[in-house]
Amino acid sequence: MDAKLSTQVAPVPTVRERAFADDYPWRQRVGGFSALPALIRQLGGDPGAILGACGLTLDDFAEKERRVPFSAIARALHEAAATTGTPHFGLLAGRAWHLEGGGPVSELVRHSPTLGDALRTFVAHQRLYSEAGTTFLIARSGIADFGYALYRSGGGGAAEVYDTAAAIGMNYLRELLGPGWQPLEVLLPRAAPADVSHYRALFRVPPRFDSEFMAIRFPESLLEREIEGADRERWRRAADAVAQIERTTPFDLVQRVFRALRAQLLAGGSSGDSVAQALGLHRRTLNRRLREEGTTFQRCLDQLRFEVACQLLTETRVSLDDIAATLGYASVSPFMRTFRRWSGTTPAQWRRAAGHAETRARPAHRPSQVPVDPNA
Repeated sequence: MDAKLSTQVAPVPTVRERAFADDYPWRQRVGGFSALPALIRQLGGDPGAILGACGLTLDDFAEKERRVPFSAIARALHEAAATTGTPHFGLLAGRAWHLEGGGPVSELVRHSPTLGDALRTFVAHQRLYSEAGTTFLIARSGIADFGYALYRSGGGGAAEVYDTAAAIGMNYLRELLGPGWQPLEVLLPRAAPADVSHYRALFRVPPRFDSEFMAIRFPESLLEREIEGADRERWRRAADAVAQIERTTPFDLVQRVFRALRAQLLAGGSSGDSVAQALGLHRRTLNRRLREEGTTFQRCLDQLRFEVACQLLTETRVSLDDIAATLGYASVSPFMRTFRRWSGTTPAQWRRAAGHAETRARPAHRPSQVPVDPNA
């Protein structure tokens, strides 16, 4: 018998509406999510009921090239995890994604000369297939982080989305480096579930839960590794196809501002000048064009900060001081004042109202320290 649908779609406070309406049409290519109905059915759930509760239909998953609302996918991942009693559902969903058959961008990645070329290519073009979150590659002090960061989840399912992204990342890296490869560490911005064995089995290292961001961590030197079996001719054809997609894809300013801002926060900044430079625009031009879109740079920054704050408060035990630093505040006090202005409540009250991360067991094993260059 199919499990009964859970009554709460997203683990967020219900006493107050979000401070910012999420009415922007963030979209997601179905891609590997085409396997969701079969996965839900395999786990004893009713895919039609679960997906329907999130505004989706079975027909939405019939074609990999179809685009659906990102927020609906996020809610579906969360609802499926809750309804089937499978806390690691996101990991299972991510395992269905592979470079082979993933479209021109995946083909370009698979046949890049080196791992660094492959990952930088993926980061540069991932926006063509998925909105509301961005991939990133950060290398410093001998360590590289290949990860994923949401900027507009739509109010639920962030933990499951990050699990899915981590599983996808592991699939891609092992397809590029070999099935026996394992990272130094995997960081997840969610509280640990009661059973972490599925995570340990997939990553082959103890994951670090309650992180400020999601990343797969490995030695920076690995970026120079040549990709075995890379075919220059297939790379050239894929490059032409991706260039054609880029030429025919409209320049979505608001989406690109959010992506650039999310990358800036990960790097420790959030200035309008830096975002404008990343987009190839003068700052005054950026401000004018955002006004034409009915928003401002400050509003985009506030929306992004509020989104990330809510994710970390709801899904993790990250301290308020660390959340403030992640959002680019000099100290916790201005973050707390601004959060109250956004939401009408304090970060601590929001976290208590969510009642999500605190109810989960702490991980049974803590990961070992990541090696750091002593000369850094």
